[in-house]
Amino acid sequence: MYSKQALITSTGFTPIERDILTIVLNDDRQYSLIQAKNLIRKFKEAF
Repeated sequence: MYSKQALITSTGFTPIERDILTIVLNDDRQYSLIQAKNLIRKFKEAF
């Protein structure tokens, strides 16, 4: 499980994906990599 800060500074995501995570993640929660990737996918599908 990773914090929002850890995920948005991770090199495992593209800069655009990190921008999306900045928008969709809550500061006070922790996420798995799978959860983060699913949130990115859902965000992209919405647009």
